[in-house]
Amino acid sequence: VLGSISEELLRARSACWCILPVMVNTSDILPNTPRYLKVPLIFFNCVLWVLGIILIALGGYSLSALKDLSELQTISIPSGLIVLGVFIFTLTIIGCVVAYKEKLVGLIFFTIFMLILLVCLIGVGGYAFSYRSDVDQPLLRAWTLANDMQRNQIQSFFVTTDPTGHTSVCCGWNVNPSDGSPFMPGSNCKVIDPNLPPNITTYAGPPCKDLVVDYVSKNLYIAGAAALTIGVIEFVCMLFSLFLIVRLCRNPRSRSYD
Repeated sequence: VLGSISEELLRARSACWCILPVMVNTSDILPNTPRYLKVPLIFFNCVLWVLGIILIALGGYSLSALKDLSELQTISIPSGLIVLGVFIFTLTIIGCVVAYKEKLVGLIFFTIFMLILLVCLIGVGGYAFSYRSDVDQPLLRAWTLANDMQRNQIQSFFVTTDPTGHTSVCCGWNVNPSDGSPFMPGSNCKVIDPNLPPNITTYAGPPCKDLVVDYVSKNLYIAGAAALTIGVIEFVCMLFSLFLIVRLCRNPRSRSYD
């Protein structure tokens, strides 16, 4: 009887030693992806996170600077930059988390949303570049629809300095219109000339057309360049995400891990 009990104990101890390595093996739940995949993905997500904040600031600045030209609100580029910036800001935080923890399902959804965002960025960038050559007419409509207070605010925004150091606001849309555009000045560039009768009004300052068109064109160029630059970085980030997905698929984990 004692011999059979000893044999049973030895058998049970051998079984425990066989099971123990399986119990402590955590290779299927711990990240083991090489750094050359995971670290660059997290790095590019951090870069995109910063650029997302810049996009939000750039869009907000453009909206605030052009808020007095109500017709320009139909130009959705500044608003689009804010929306894309918020989306990038949120998505890159999620990307860093799923990349660090190597969540396969999370990486798949992250890559899909990055592809959608890339298409949007290419569209915004291309539209901004193409719209620069046709910005005159919307700005002219905005100036025509603006009231005196709004024109005064725009004229005060574009302050010029002549060679003598004298500063003045721009005045009206076009002083000598060759394209039929109106003058329509705001009241803050009105000048009282004591040598003229009181019923004659004079205005001082260069026309606002060239200044406003140049300002908006430069902002559209910056917006388009920023969108396309972020799109290139995002494309590289998406490639690393795809490589990481392939790596995880070749090294299957337990379903509870994902």
